[in-house]
Formats: sequence, structure tokens, C-alpha cells
Amino acid sequence: MPMIRLDDGVSVHCAVDDYLWSWDAPAPVLMMHGFARNANFWNRWVPPIAESRRIYRPDLLGCGASDAPPAHYRYSPQNIEAQILALLDAFSLSRVHWVGESSGGIIGLLLAASHPARIASLVLCNTPVRISDEIRGTYALDQQSTAAAIRAYGTGEWCRKTLGYRLDLEHASEQLREWCIAEMDKTRPDIAAALHECFEAIDTKPLLPAIRPPVLLLSGDKSRIASEQQKILAQSLPDGRVELFAGYGHGINLLQPERCARAALDFWRTVEGTQS
Repeated sequence: MPMIRLDDGVSVHCAVDDYLWSWDAPAPVLMMHGFARNANFWNRWVPPIAESRRIYRPDLLGCGASDAPPAHYRYSPQNIEAQILALLDAFSLSRVHWVGESSGGIIGLLLAASHPARIASLVLCNTPVRISDEIRGTYALDQQSTAAAIRAYGTGEWCRKTLGYRLDLEHASEQLREWCIAEMDKTRPDIAAALHECFEAIDTKPLLPAIRPPVLLLSGDKSRIASEQQKILAQSLPDGRVELFAGYGHGINLLQPERCARAALDFWRTVEGTQS
């Protein structure tokens, strides 16, 4: 799997799913995982989309197969953006359809605001405008903050205690629950804590009116993290549309991956038809 070396000497991993003829050149797709997750969370999306698109699935520094960040590294929107831009340039991707889940959607919004020419469209799954005070309090458990709770319990145990806010447990099998916990537990607690501190400080609402690429919002209508904020996103974005999954909470990217992938493919066909 490709490793992209950054200026500070560490490397970012990116899974590449390319099953097309070399002369086929559709607009590529970049899929960005959520907080403390990794590229494996998109596995079920790959088969339907890779039939017609090249897919790039990076792991942020400290997540998945990417290197741990160097000593004294600080997660910030600017540093995360630098990781993504380095990856786009390394693969000569001038423009991509962005797919982001939760905080991966937040990263996409930030990039669309600062580098609109690089983003053809955005598909945002379970993406909030910001991490609400209610969720911060819930995620803190019996500690002073979410970061403190992650450091105290470890990423996996913290994930287990809060999993119902990121995955609709009524629709998730026991195997899927345990898989999510095990995958997130691969992220070191200090890294997960630092990442959450970064995302807690971000509020995308002021940026939304300036987001020019078209946006498709996918969310369960019962998500305690994202569903109430979908109206804010749809009303504030110049070209935003919402598809709610009735009866579902958070985690539709895992619970309904094929339906999400079909919605994304239909959206891109519409976008490209309009842009042409």
C-alpha cells in the first residue's frame, strides 16, 4: 500500500482501489475516515464504487497504517490539511469527490473552504457542524474532558463505553460492534485524545455559506450527533441536499454501506451532468 512521505519525515498511508483500465479517467474519489478510525471503515463501500471510480482511502497520521506523528506534533486543521494536500499532490489528484464520515466530513468542509478547486463535491456521512456541548459532556464520562477520559480508559474501553453515540446499537450486530471497538483501539490513547481536542475546537458553521462544491448529506434521522444539525447544514450551504435514513441513528456508513454508496454514485452523476 502506498506511503506518502511528509516534510517532517513521517509517512501517511493511503489504500488505493484501482480496477479500471489505465486509459479510463473518471473523477477520483477520496474517502476520509472519522475520529480515531481508519481506511478499513470504508471497506464495504469499495466494491460498488470501484467499478467506475478510482478510490483513495488515507489514514491520518497516528491512525491505521500511517506513521505515528513526530514528537511535539500538534493536530490542527492546518496540519491535517497539509497531510491531505501532500497526498493529493503525490497522486497528482487535481480534484476529487470527497467522502467523509463524521470528523472526516468536517475535514472535507474545511478543505472545500480553503481549497475549493480541489474538491468537486462532498458526500458527508453523520457529519455535525461542530461537536456539541452535550456530546462533549457525554464523551467525558467521569473525567473533566473527552481527552482525559480517553487517556484514563484507553481508546478501546472508552469506545466501548460511548459506542452507542457513534453506532446505532439496535441495528448493529455484535460482530460489528466488537470490530469497531477493536479497530478504534488500534489508535493510541494519546493520539486519539489529541485528535479529539483538535476536532472539539472546530466550528464549521461560519464557513458554510462560502462552500461552493455541491454537498450530499447522509444521516440517520435518529443520530444524536448529526441529525439535528443536518438542517443547519442544508440551510446554510449554497448547494446542499439531505438524504435521511429513517429509523437509523449514527453510523449509517457501516449499517447501510451499499445504500450510501449508491446514493453517492447517483449524486456524482448528477453533479457531473450539471458541471458539463
